[in-house]
Amino acid sequence: MGNTDSVPVVSQMKSLVQYIGGDSAAALSTQQNFAYNNTFPVISQIASAGYAIGGDLGRAKNLQEKFAKDMESVIDSIPVAGHIKGSVHFAMGDNEKGENAMKSASRSTGVVLGGVGGFAAGGPVGAVAGGIAGGAAVDGIITGSEILAHGPTARPYGYIAAGHDIAQAIQGKKNITTEQGFDMAMVPISDGLGGYSAGRFIGKPLGLNVGGSKSIPVPGVRGGYRGGGAIVSVLDDAALTAKQGAAGAANAGNIVKAAAGNSDDVLVPAARKSNFGKLGLDKASLDNRAKQLNPNNPASGPGRPAGYQGAGTKLDLDNHANQLNPNHPAFTASRGGSDVVAPQVD
Repeated sequence: MGNTDSVPVVSQMKSLVQYIGGDSAAALSTQQNFAYNNTFPVISQIASAGYAIGGDLGRAKNLQEKFAKDMESVIDSIPVAGHIKGSVHFAMGDNEKGENAMKSASRSTGVVLGGVGGFAAGGPVGAVAGGIAGGAAVDGIITGSEILAHGPTARPYGYIAAGHDIAQAIQGKKNITTEQGFDMAMVPISDGLGGYSAGRFIGKPLGLNVGGSKSIPVPGVRGGYRGGGAIVSVLDDAALTAKQGAAGAANAGNIVKAAAGNSDDVLVPAARKSNFGKLGLDKASLDNRAKQLNPNNPASGPGRPAGYQGAGTKLDLDNHANQLNPNHPAFTASRGGSDVVAPQVD
């Protein structure tokens, strides 16, 4: 956990970079560490158990000591928890560990705050940029504090330390190995991922838009579009009109626009003209629905409550049931058909 040699996939990418950079010995060493000295949780315990079963108790103990050290670094980097741990170290007189814990926890706090702020300002991309910027800002604060406290012997921190090493390498004063270069490159990647994760995790309870989709409302369909019935009928109308030739093809486009409410003058085939009214896709229906959804539109009447509004007697309920049954003649009669059926008294 605390070093890239133990992280699956990252370790293999690191070895590949080292091999491409001509450092085949370091690439082999990285994979040997991954295979035999891996401190990643669970993998470390399985490996130690294998060493113990094989009789190599010293190696098993050494691996778990490395695991504990790496986990300590992880705790140091957790906001609040790392600060508490640092305070305990200071109280016990272990100033070096206390300082390291405070720096690491403060840096992570900067990444988290930058990620949340970036997510609020620019979504996922802003969260990544904010995480990197937050980490860099804290690095600058820590380095500045080090200079004020220790003067010439101050040690730069984070991005400042990486920039200092790169500058010395350019001047020929220091060599940067492929392992060091890879670890430097992983810092902004880690900060970006941390900022993104913090933005999504903390942004949701704060009411920020952390993604997700909403249904597309269609006239006559509550809760958004759920099926293809209306759209299929519209496309059928368009196809029928297009068969009439070039003029029909142009009219087909108007028909599709009518379904979206984008056309004021729509020519609809006479054979299918009534379909738009039944589906609530004609201009009058669309305009009426828009007015109903507009809180600033003045009411034109008392309106009507939704649902069944009959008398509730057995005769009335039976008649209503028959009207809803497509196999009963009353179904057609209630929808303007020629079959007129009067309620039957039992």
